Amino acid sequence: MMASISCGKPASANQATDGQVGNVKTEVATEAQNAEDAGNIEHKAVLKTVDKALGGMEAYDQIMKSYAGKVVVLDFWATWCPPCRAAMLEVDKVKPALMDKGVCFVYITGETSPQKDFDKMMPNIHGDHYRLTNAQWGEICKTLNIPGIPAYAVVGKDGSMEYNSLSRGGFPGNETIVNAAETALMK
Repeated sequence: MMASISCGKPASANQATDGQVGNVKTEVATEAQNAEDAGNIEHKAVLKTVDKALGGMEAYDQIMKSYAGKVVVLDFWATWCPPCRAAMLEVDKVKPALMDKGVCFVYITGETSPQKDFDKMMPNIHGDHYRLTNAQWGEICKTLNIPGIPAYAVVGKDGSMEYNSLSRGGFPGNETIVNAAETALMK
């Protein structure tokens, strides 16, 4: 059996979870791994939600609380954004090795990503996914000074920013992502 891992709570084999971490709800879950399959890890996409009634920064804080003690690569993106999709293909080259070390990949988008397109793309982008309301997305972008996407951040175990391209946008390259994540893992 192939095992799936994410930053969410693992479920038993073939069992979906409907668990909550803080106010973050896991909608799609992972399968547990048999002990004899320990070296055969498959990463999956996991859809998570936050309360739509929360303000943008409240939603962001809830998301980040669910990753306390973990190194997180944040990717602010949209389905309609060609540079976002191109960057994801590049990150895929280093993502499995980082995920195996415990780095969580968190993808945040808004309602400008049409639901149909999001539903089609999300399963192929391994990591945890949040599709926020337009109001939440707008407030987060304004507060974090994100002028455009893609925008990336690497957050350390203590919640501090190890690296971010939020205020300038763009994909910083795999070397920057890997170096920041590796540095954060050592702290």
